[in-house]
Amino acid sequence: MAKKYNTRIIKLYYAYLLIEIAKLYKVHIRTVRAWIKEGLPIVEGIYPYLVIGSNIKEFLEAKKSKRKVKLQAGQFYCTKCKTATNALNNQVKLVYSGKTIGKGIKDFTIKGICEICGTKINLFSNENKINEVKQTFVITEIQGV
Repeated sequence: MAKKYNTRIIKLYYAYLLIEIAKLYKVHIRTVRAWIKEGLPIVEGIYPYLVIGSNIKEFLEAKKSKRKVKLQAGQFYCTKCKTATNALNNQVKLVYSGKTIGKGIKDFTIKGICEICGTKINLFSNENKINEVKQTFVITEIQGV
């Protein structure tokens, strides 16, 4: 599983040694060297290697954005396939949690099965979007109303 790195702890105009980056993010020095091989720019002609803080921030944010998956309307994120997918035959089950958000708006989970791998997939929604859900999916069952 990919680690989430807090890019806000980096000082943008500071030059970091590789060991400082490793201590800052609690990773091994080899991880930082692997980042350099992946494209983290270093200051040329200086040893020990230095990395500018703004370059670290850009690199880690680019790494994070590669993992992000944008969902279209009616799509789920499958944690096994790691892709945006649709429910099998567009059939879903609505499960009300019994909790309310905001001004008494009921919260529910849309449950389906991944059409690629057959894994259970979930999408969280609320009553404000119920008409959109009814138009997008074939609802087979409603629990906890």
